[in-house]
Amino acid sequence: MIDLRQAQTNDAAELARIQVNSWLAFSHIFSPEYMEKHNTFERRFFYWMGLLERNVDRTYLIELDGMPIGYVTIGFPREENAAPDTLELTALYLKENYIGQGYGAYVMRRLFTSVKAAGYQRLTLWVLKKNRRALRFYQHLGFVFDGVEMTLPVPGAILQTRMSKGLS
Repeated sequence: MIDLRQAQTNDAAELARIQVNSWLAFSHIFSPEYMEKHNTFERRFFYWMGLLERNVDRTYLIELDGMPIGYVTIGFPREENAAPDTLELTALYLKENYIGQGYGAYVMRRLFTSVKAAGYQRLTLWVLKKNRRALRFYQHLGFVFDGVEMTLPVPGAILQTRMSKGLS
């Protein structure tokens, strides 16, 4: 059974392990040097400790029969001009061996329902343009490109594109 549980500071190590594992899918997008420096357990652990201690956004562990298999994070949009009825999906990561089994789509459908019930009408997200699997996944769920792109401040001029979905 799939369950979502709000992450606490004592979940930082598990979140770090999930992120390091799932970021392996980006090895064709980011340089080996970038991955070696940024995709480490230690770096991700301290990132998560800080985020959870500051109570920034809401992160939920995705658990399958009580075992963490991923996480999803949602919060207010980073853009200052975002509509007040909009939230941003800032992360959806699954451990590599759970990708493609329907867990992500299930979590997203639950998220759509809860976000709409809370009074929000739109969900946005940023996705790497070279992450074809994620682009297909979000398009399948009804997200569309809204024409806004930005370059990540990392070596290699890696582009992100913003997608959005109305929750009517």
